Amino acid sequence: MTRMSLFQKLETDLAEARRRSDAVALGSLGLLKSEVVNASKEAGFSGSIDDALVIGTARKEIKRRQESAAAYTSAGRTEAAERELAAAEVLKPYLPAQLGPAELEAELRKVIADIEPSGPAGFGQVMKEANLRLAGRASGSDIAATAKRLLAGG
Repeated sequence: MTRMSLFQKLETDLAEARRRSDAVALGSLGLLKSEVVNASKEAGFSGSIDDALVIGTARKEIKRRQESAAAYTSAGRTEAAERELAAAEVLKPYLPAQLGPAELEAELRKVIADIEPSGPAGFGQVMKEANLRLAGRASGSDIAATAKRLLAGG
């Protein structure tokens, strides 16, 4: 059985949102689809849409929604902030499962064992490899904080 690509899932979810008349899902998924299509037309993508492109675009859109929600909250516009957060929630299923703190630490211990960095000075090497291996499954700040702690002997 072949696995459905994320772009196919996006199109299926969009059609389902239309049937349900779900305005929030329809708006969020429609925007994500157009952003993915636009990104696929940019230099270097040759018009192909793969899961990595969908994940990267979804991550940008979620971040944009969360930043808007924070701005609305600080301006006292809680209803607008809630709309942005609801829109971000619709997009979260398009991201890979996030690693928990224990899983992240285990993965970083493997990276450190493979690279054998020379103390805290090897932080850059560890980060480079960790970001490649863990792309999309943990935030850069979480990876960096855990790597620093482990390299410092923690």
